[in-house]
Amino acid sequence: MLKKNILRNQRDFVTVYNKGKSQGSKYVVVLYRRNRLGENRVAFIASKKVGNSVRRNRARRLMKEAFRALEPSIAQGYDIILVARNGIDATKEQDVERSLRHAFSRATLLN
Repeated sequence: MLKKNILRNQRDFVTVYNKGKSQGSKYVVVLYRRNRLGENRVAFIASKKVGNSVRRNRARRLMKEAFRALEPSIAQGYDIILVARNGIDATKEQDVERSLRHAFSRATLLN
């Protein structure tokens, strides 16, 4: 069974990229757009600029853990895409969480 809170459709990605807003921090770029669902849908992206498959998977795992820690304090009703920046794979989870918190606070998505 598929999880409901994951952003999957290409159309949804395109609307977030084209019509959404973005905030960057040292390790993560947050793209977001309000949806009409009342819950957040999230996607974690790490391009080949981050490194090979091992580094990209580590970057996604770091972002997922940092997001999981911040999830209760994030405003609901948004489509969110988290894009890893180069160098994220060499950091610790606390640094990624701090960077993600900074980006979310600049985007006024923290409660």
